Amino acid sequence: MQIRIELPGDVFDAQFREADFRQRVRELAILELVRVKRLHEHEAQEMLGVTRWQLVERMKASGISPTEEVFDNIRAELTRAIGTRRARVKNDKSPK
Repeated sequence: MQIRIELPGDVFDAQFREADFRQRVRELAILELVRVKRLHEHEAQEMLGVTRWQLVERMKASGISPTEEVFDNIRAELTRAIGTRRARVKNDKSPK
């Protein structure tokens, strides 16, 4: 797919090159597709030609939580919930 954006030519110069802008817009579009779950992270990594850790850095910079963080958060929530439940059960069983 190709997207065409009409911009005035004078916005680009030696300090702000059109090719750099084009690459950045492409990266942002791919990251947005990851955010809305239209692309998997490994697909984005391949399309961008970056390492896993470079992708993770770019995702975080764009406010997207990488899969590892999401799973770590779920695991931490489950651990807290299990601990709370165990404490409640232990307190219910103690003599009063």
